[in-house]
Amino acid sequence: MQASFPSAPSTTSAPTTGFPRIDTPSILQPPRQRRAKETEQALLTAGRELLAQRDFAAVSVAQIAAACQVSVGAFYGRFRDKMAFFDALRTLVMQETDASVARYMDQGRWSEVPPRQIVEKILRFLVTGCHSNRGVIRASLKHATTRPEEWLPHQKNGQEIVDRLVALLVPRLPSPADDAETRVRIAMQMVFGMLVNAVLNDPGPLQLGDERLPAEMTLMVTRYLGL
Repeated sequence: MQASFPSAPSTTSAPTTGFPRIDTPSILQPPRQRRAKETEQALLTAGRELLAQRDFAAVSVAQIAAACQVSVGAFYGRFRDKMAFFDALRTLVMQETDASVARYMDQGRWSEVPPRQIVEKILRFLVTGCHSNRGVIRASLKHATTRPEEWLPHQKNGQEIVDRLVALLVPRLPSPADDAETRVRIAMQMVFGMLVNAVLNDPGPLQLGDERLPAEMTLMVTRYLGL
Protein backbone atom coordinates (compact mmCIF):
# COMPACT_ATOMS: atom_id res chain seq x y z
CA MET A 1 0.00 0.00 0.00
CA GLN A 2 1.35 3.37 -0.94
CA ALA A 3 1.99 5.64 2.03
CA SER A 4 0.01 8.86 2.17
CA PHE A 5 1.75 12.03 3.17
CA PRO A 6 0.87 15.69 3.78
CA SER A 7 0.93 18.00 0.83
CA ALA A 8 3.24 21.01 0.79
CA PRO A 9 1.54 24.34 1.54
CA SER A 10 -0.10 26.05 -1.41
CA THR A 11 1.58 29.25 -2.61
CA THR A 12 -1.51 30.49 -4.42
CA SER A 13 -4.11 30.79 -1.70
CA ALA A 14 -2.21 33.34 0.38
CA PRO A 15 -0.05 35.53 -1.87
CA THR A 16 1.66 37.47 0.91
CA THR A 17 2.90 34.52 2.98
CA GLY A 18 3.78 30.88 2.72
CA PHE A 19 2.34 30.29 6.18
CA PRO A 20 -1.32 30.46 7.28
CA ARG A 21 -2.29 33.76 8.90
CA ILE A 22 -3.26 34.05 12.54
CA ASP A 23 -6.19 36.48 12.57
CA THR A 24 -7.49 38.06 15.76
CA PRO A 25 -11.29 37.59 15.98
CA SER A 26 -12.92 41.00 15.85
CA ILE A 27 -16.67 40.35 15.61
CA LEU A 28 -17.28 41.26 19.26
CA GLN A 29 -14.99 44.30 19.31
CA PRO A 30 -16.47 47.80 19.32
CA PRO A 31 -16.56 49.34 15.80
CA ARG A 32 -13.78 51.87 16.46
CA GLN A 33 -11.49 49.21 17.94
CA ARG A 34 -12.31 46.85 15.08
CA ARG A 35 -11.49 49.52 12.48
CA ALA A 36 -8.20 50.28 14.24
CA LYS A 37 -7.29 46.59 14.19
CA GLU A 38 -8.20 46.32 10.52
CA THR A 39 -6.04 49.35 9.71
CA GLU A 40 -3.14 47.89 11.65
CA GLN A 41 -3.48 44.58 9.80
CA ALA A 42 -3.64 46.40 6.45
CA LEU A 43 -0.45 48.33 7.25
CA LEU A 44 1.38 45.15 8.25
CA THR A 45 0.24 43.38 5.09
CA ALA A 46 1.35 46.31 2.94
CA GLY A 47 4.71 46.43 4.69
CA ARG A 48 5.30 42.73 4.11
CA GLU A 49 4.52 43.07 0.42
CA LEU A 50 6.75 46.12 -0.01
CA LEU A 51 9.66 44.49 1.84
CA ALA A 52 9.44 41.49 -0.48
CA GLN A 53 10.38 43.80 -3.36
CA ARG A 54 12.88 46.22 -1.81
CA ASP A 55 15.18 46.77 1.16
CA PHE A 56 13.81 48.06 4.45
CA ALA A 57 15.79 51.32 4.11
CA ALA A 58 14.15 51.98 0.74
CA VAL A 59 10.59 51.64 2.07
CA SER A 60 9.14 54.83 3.52
CA VAL A 61 6.27 55.30 5.94
CA ALA A 62 4.44 57.23 3.23
CA GLN A 63 4.75 54.27 0.86
CA ILE A 64 3.42 51.84 3.46
CA ALA A 65 0.46 54.12 4.19
CA ALA A 66 -0.26 54.75 0.51
CA ALA A 67 -0.17 51.02 -0.27
CA CYS A 68 -3.23 50.45 1.92
CA GLN A 69 -4.82 53.87 1.30
CA VAL A 70 -4.52 55.31 4.79
CA SER A 71 -2.87 58.50 5.99
CA VAL A 72 0.63 58.82 7.40
CA GLY A 73 -1.08 60.02 10.57
CA ALA A 74 -2.95 56.72 10.76
CA PHE A 75 0.40 54.94 10.62
CA TYR A 76 1.87 56.99 13.47
CA GLY A 77 -1.33 56.51 15.42
CA ARG A 78 -0.44 52.82 15.64
CA PHE A 79 3.35 52.67 15.46
CA ARG A 80 5.93 54.93 17.11
CA ASP A 81 8.23 54.83 14.07
CA LYS A 82 9.26 52.59 11.19
CA MET A 83 11.42 50.40 13.42
CA ALA A 84 8.52 49.79 15.81
CA PHE A 85 6.43 48.90 12.77
CA PHE A 86 9.04 46.38 11.66
CA ASP A 87 9.20 44.86 15.14
CA ALA A 88 5.43 44.31 15.02
CA LEU A 89 5.66 42.86 11.51
CA ARG A 90 8.45 40.46 12.47
CA THR A 91 6.50 39.37 15.55
CA LEU A 92 3.47 38.59 13.39
CA VAL A 93 5.55 36.66 10.85
CA MET A 94 7.26 34.62 13.56
CA GLN A 95 3.92 33.79 15.20
CA GLU A 96 2.64 32.52 11.87
CA THR A 97 5.85 30.62 11.19
CA ASP A 98 6.06 28.97 14.60
CA ALA A 99 2.43 27.84 14.40
CA SER A 100 2.88 26.53 10.86
CA VAL A 101 6.04 24.58 11.74
CA ALA A 102 4.38 23.00 14.79
CA ARG A 103 1.39 21.96 12.71
CA TYR A 104 3.16 20.83 9.53
CA MET A 105 6.03 19.01 11.22
CA ASP A 106 3.96 17.27 13.89
CA GLN A 107 5.44 13.80 14.22
CA GLY A 108 2.10 12.04 14.01
CA ARG A 109 1.56 13.21 10.43
CA TRP A 110 4.68 11.48 9.13
CA SER A 111 4.59 8.03 10.73
CA GLU A 112 4.08 6.18 7.41
CA VAL A 113 6.14 8.46 5.16
CA PRO A 114 9.47 7.20 3.74
CA PRO A 115 12.50 9.30 4.78
CA ARG A 116 13.27 10.62 1.30
CA GLN A 117 9.75 11.98 0.96
CA ILE A 118 10.01 13.57 4.41
CA VAL A 119 13.11 15.45 3.26
CA GLU A 120 11.47 16.47 -0.02
CA LYS A 121 8.26 17.76 1.55
CA ILE A 122 9.88 19.64 4.41
CA LEU A 123 12.52 21.29 2.23
CA ARG A 124 9.80 22.49 -0.12
CA PHE A 125 7.91 23.82 2.91
CA LEU A 126 11.02 25.72 4.04
CA VAL A 127 11.76 27.22 0.64
CA THR A 128 8.14 28.33 0.24
CA GLY A 129 8.13 30.00 3.65
CA CYS A 130 11.46 31.75 3.07
CA HIS A 131 10.34 33.02 -0.32
CA SER A 132 7.04 34.34 1.03
CA ASN A 133 8.70 36.10 3.98
CA ARG A 134 11.97 37.00 2.25
CA GLY A 135 11.58 40.74 2.93
CA VAL A 136 11.25 40.32 6.69
CA ILE A 137 14.06 37.74 6.80
CA ARG A 138 16.36 39.96 4.73
CA ALA A 139 15.68 43.00 6.94
CA SER A 140 16.28 40.97 10.11
CA LEU A 141 19.59 39.71 8.74
CA LYS A 142 20.76 43.22 7.89
CA HIS A 143 19.61 44.69 11.21
CA ALA A 144 21.43 41.88 13.05
CA THR A 145 24.81 43.40 12.18
CA THR A 146 24.13 46.17 14.71
CA ARG A 147 21.25 44.60 16.67
CA PRO A 148 22.02 40.86 17.10
CA GLU A 149 18.75 40.30 18.91
CA GLU A 150 16.93 40.91 15.61
CA TRP A 151 17.93 37.45 14.40
CA LEU A 152 17.15 35.52 17.59
CA PRO A 153 13.49 34.69 16.74
CA HIS A 154 14.56 33.30 13.35
CA GLN A 155 17.39 31.36 14.96
CA LYS A 156 15.03 29.84 17.51
CA ASN A 157 12.58 28.87 14.78
CA GLY A 158 15.35 27.28 12.71
CA GLN A 159 16.49 25.23 15.70
CA GLU A 160 12.93 24.02 16.23
CA ILE A 161 12.76 22.88 12.60
CA VAL A 162 16.07 21.00 12.88
CA ASP A 163 15.06 19.32 16.14
CA ARG A 164 11.78 18.17 14.65
CA LEU A 165 13.49 16.87 11.52
CA VAL A 166 16.03 14.96 13.63
CA ALA A 167 13.15 13.30 15.49
CA LEU A 168 11.50 12.35 12.19
CA LEU A 169 14.55 11.13 10.28
CA VAL A 170 17.04 9.59 12.72
CA PRO A 171 14.92 6.49 13.55
CA ARG A 172 14.53 5.85 9.80
CA LEU A 173 18.23 6.09 8.88
CA PRO A 174 20.44 2.98 8.77
CA SER A 175 23.47 4.45 10.55
CA PRO A 176 23.87 4.59 14.37
CA ALA A 177 21.65 7.21 15.98
CA ASP A 178 24.46 9.56 17.04
CA ASP A 179 26.03 9.54 13.58
CA ALA A 180 22.65 9.93 11.88
CA GLU A 181 21.72 12.91 14.05
CA THR A 182 25.03 14.64 13.35
CA ARG A 183 24.55 14.19 9.61
CA VAL A 184 20.98 15.52 9.68
CA ARG A 185 22.13 18.61 11.58
CA ILE A 186 25.05 19.20 9.18
CA ALA A 187 22.73 18.78 6.20
CA MET A 188 20.36 21.39 7.62
CA GLN A 189 23.27 23.73 8.31
CA MET A 190 24.01 23.56 4.56
CA VAL A 191 20.33 24.10 3.72
CA PHE A 192 19.98 27.18 5.91
CA GLY A 193 23.24 28.56 4.52
CA MET A 194 21.83 28.28 1.00
CA LEU A 195 18.55 29.90 2.01
CA VAL A 196 20.22 32.82 3.79
CA ASN A 197 22.49 33.40 0.79
CA ALA A 198 19.48 33.30 -1.53
CA VAL A 199 17.57 35.81 0.61
CA LEU A 200 20.49 38.22 0.99
CA ASN A 201 22.29 37.96 -2.34
CA ASP A 202 20.02 36.08 -4.78
CA PRO A 203 23.15 34.72 -6.51
CA GLY A 204 21.51 32.02 -8.63
CA PRO A 205 21.58 29.87 -10.56
CA LEU A 206 18.26 29.06 -8.82
CA GLN A 207 16.27 31.76 -7.04
CA LEU A 208 13.95 31.19 -4.09
CA GLY A 209 10.89 31.28 -6.33
CA ASP A 210 12.26 28.65 -8.72
CA GLU A 211 10.45 25.32 -8.41
CA ARG A 212 13.70 23.50 -9.12
CA LEU A 213 15.41 24.79 -5.97
CA PRO A 214 13.73 22.48 -3.41
CA ALA A 215 14.20 19.53 -5.79
CA GLU A 216 17.93 20.18 -6.08
CA MET A 217 18.25 20.74 -2.33
CA THR A 218 16.45 17.42 -1.74
CA LEU A 219 18.91 15.68 -4.06
CA MET A 220 21.84 17.20 -2.15
CA VAL A 221 20.51 16.27 1.30
CA THR A 222 19.32 12.76 0.47
CA ARG A 223 22.61 11.85 -1.18
CA TYR A 224 24.52 13.17 1.82
CA LEU A 225 22.31 11.13 4.16
CA GLY A 226 22.63 8.04 1.96
CA LEU A 227 18.92 7.78 1.15
